[in-house]
Parts: sequence; C-alpha cells; structure tokens
Amino acid sequence: MSLVVFISTMIQGCVTEDDPVNIGVGQGDELPQFTVHLDNGTTVSTSSLRGKIAVIEFFNTGCRDCQEGLPAINQLYEAYQENPKVVIFANSREENSESIEEFWENNNFSLPYSPQPDRTVYNLFATTGIPRTYIADETGKIIAAFGDSDIPGFSDLNNKIEKLLH
Repeated sequence: MSLVVFISTMIQGCVTEDDPVNIGVGQGDELPQFTVHLDNGTTVSTSSLRGKIAVIEFFNTGCRDCQEGLPAINQLYEAYQENPKVVIFANSREENSESIEEFWENNNFSLPYSPQPDRTVYNLFATTGIPRTYIADETGKIIAAFGDSDIPGFSDLNNKIEKLLH
C-alpha cells in the first residue's frame, strides 16, 4: 500500500525537486535584479518595474497546480492591462515558447510571458516549487508571495492590487 501512495504522490507533483525546502525571496524582501523578454516584444527588468505594481508568475504548463492558477493570473492581467501603474507577466520555468504558445492558444490566454529554458531567472526568486506568484509594490518590495500550497485566486490578487493602488 505504501508503494501506491508513493507513486500517487510522485505523479501528482508538478516537477521533481531536489530540495523540498524553498530558499528564496518572500514577503518583505526586495525584488531580485533580473531582465526578461516577453512574447509581446517588450522587455521587463527590475528597474523598469520601479514606480509600478508588479505581479510576477512562475509556471510550467505541464504542472497541474500551474494549470489551476494561471487562469486567475490571466484574468488579473485582462483586468489591469490598460492600467499603466500595474505590470503583470509570467515566466516559464524550464519550458520553451512552442509548448507555451500551444497552451496559451488552447486556453485563450492574453497574459504576456517569457519562455525560460532553464531556471536562471527562477532561481533568483526561489529554489523549489511552482507555481510561484509575487506581488511587489512601487518601491520593488515584495508585499505578497504565493506558492503551490496557497495558490491565489483572482479576488485574492485583485484585493492586494487594489490596496496598493488606493
């Protein structure tokens, strides 16, 4: 019976992790220095986010938890895409643009993303676990961080952004 439980647990996990304890940035920390190129042709960096509220999502389309959380991030993006004070985007972890494009098309997502074939950018934020969602204020301070054990819904994210805007 314990073998069945073990196999079931391994199948449910998104990506095998070497270290079950996450070491990285969290609430109260500053955003790490990074630069990414998004699929819509824009470049986002830590410095370009100064003066804006940022929502940064880390995902892999093969991850069930990410599949659960991405619709809320996309809905959030659609709600704030015209607001110049809010920047929302996603970074893949170990995934190329081909598989992301297909997933985005199948789910009618408009959320901009940065395909990352490795963990270089991800490792600036965390060492284990996806999805990961970070909200930073205008100064670059992380005011909320979510992982696979507390995947935020649209209202959770929207409430945090609205508090920062007002």
